[in-house]
Amino acid sequence: MTTEKVEWSPTFDTELRLVDGEHQALVIRLNGLIEQLTAGAPTAQWLPALDGLIQHVADHFAHEERVMENISYSDYIPHRDIHRQLLKEVAQFRQELNPDEPIKDTLATIRFLKFWVLRHVVQEDMKIKKFVYSGVYDIESD
Repeated sequence: MTTEKVEWSPTFDTELRLVDGEHQALVIRLNGLIEQLTAGAPTAQWLPALDGLIQHVADHFAHEERVMENISYSDYIPHRDIHRQLLKEVAQFRQELNPDEPIKDTLATIRFLKFWVLRHVVQEDMKIKKFVYSGVYDIESD
């Protein structure tokens, strides 16, 4: 992964409109943060964007968990636990940042944030799509 912005790809689509909209908003926020980091903005300047991204992810996870409950998603508990782990990871990362100090490695920071956001969308949320379209859950019935 490089310092380049993330380009939205149809391969990210879960075909659940609200979830996809939230994912797209996450990518927009992530790209804004990448832009600030690559421009060399001081830590104190881009931390609010990071905090906004983290909050948006937390809100998205809460919504996604309601969706999973509503469709009786078979892997709800493991998926919810992944959400908790991802939020724990980023909270630890955020806690280590000092607004008065520059980050040590911009590329490593961008890689972490890209991986943190995209790992979940690409790996885990595609499982929900597969579940919905496997015939286990009829999306039209609810």
